[in-house]
Formats: sequence, C-alpha cells, structure tokens
Amino acid sequence: LLIFNMDESKVSLIRSLCGNLNVRLIKIFRPQYGETIGALAGIPVFQLTNQPYRGEGFSMEMMIMCGFTSEELDVFLDAYHKAGIPPVWLKATLTPHNMNWTAAQLYNELSQENKQLHG
Repeated sequence: LLIFNMDESKVSLIRSLCGNLNVRLIKIFRPQYGETIGALAGIPVFQLTNQPYRGEGFSMEMMIMCGFTSEELDVFLDAYHKAGIPPVWLKATLTPHNMNWTAAQLYNELSQENKQLHG
C-alpha cells in the first residue's frame, strides 16, 4: 500500500489496519513523486531513479493499492471502512497501465477524475 501526502495521525490508523491484514504500508515523500509507481511498489523490472522531484506538492492525499487480489482488495476496503478511517479521495490500484506513470502523473490523473466527479 503506497500512501502520499497524509498526516501522521491518519497514517497511524492505516498502519494499524495494515498490520492486522498483513499488508505492507509504504509512505511516499515529496522527493519521490517523480518515481514510477512500479518502482515505488518494488516491482523488480522498475528501477528507482533517485532524482529528487522538484514539481509542485500534492494538495490531496493519495493511496495506491498494489498486489491485491480482488478478494483481498474487498477485505481491505471493508476493514478500512469498518475501522472508521476517513476516506482518501484519490485512490487507485496498481495496473499494467499506471505502473509506468510517475506518482505525479497518477496524482494529476486522479485529481482530474475527482474534479469531474465531485466538481
């Protein structure tokens, strides 16, 4: 589970949930926003560039769920909801398409979708 731009109190709640479900949580920091999602997720064919991101920061939280089966994803999202953790509006699952995108590119795409859905 990759998380971006999230305050520590919420990270702590999600970390506890992840521990109960045996899900690895990775907090991504602004200098890493230029890395591909595949590299951040630890997919072996993707290499980290280790070039600090110099673009704008994220104004919203983002969460990327990586390596979940559909059943595991259902369990995770149900447990997340039942735990009463406030929602993350920008979220996605890792796909063959978005694993090549940088975190910043995915954030921009999800932000646009969110604006279209919620105004």
